[in-house]
Amino acid sequence: MSRVHSRPIAFAALGPIAIGGILAVRADQLAPLFAVPAIVFGVVAATAPALYIATAATGAAPPVATVVRALVTALGAFGIALVGLVLPAAFLSLSSLSITTTVVVTSAALAGAGLLALRRLAGELGARSLGAAVVFGVWSLTTLGIAGRLWADFAWEVIS
Repeated sequence: MSRVHSRPIAFAALGPIAIGGILAVRADQLAPLFAVPAIVFGVVAATAPALYIATAATGAAPPVATVVRALVTALGAFGIALVGLVLPAAFLSLSSLSITTTVVVTSAALAGAGLLALRRLAGELGARSLGAAVVFGVWSLTTLGIAGRLWADFAWEVIS
């Protein structure tokens, strides 16, 4: 298990704010600055307990402290990935003539960082059984679906 440092956690907060800032600049609205972090942290806060409970039901749940540490590490990985994608996303978004490009590019950055974070979370938790692996897969798809739907609804509303 890796040690949790505060810098990646700061990136976990700053990355979504920066991606929201790209959309905010293009849409001339402040709402994306707050909405992107709210979606990220809100979805994790709402779905993480379900992951632990379902994994515990399989009989293969790690201790709660291990799960919390793994979630924090995965959020840090998410933030670091987003920080790395901010400049290319800003360049593509701000040099485009269409605001739709901004939504597509910021969506791709969020999705890519989300997939990397899920991969990190899977590695941190380590599937202890087939049931736990299935639970993690279903939880991952559900969490991505919820976050993706919230983001898409918000982003398209902002640009319309």
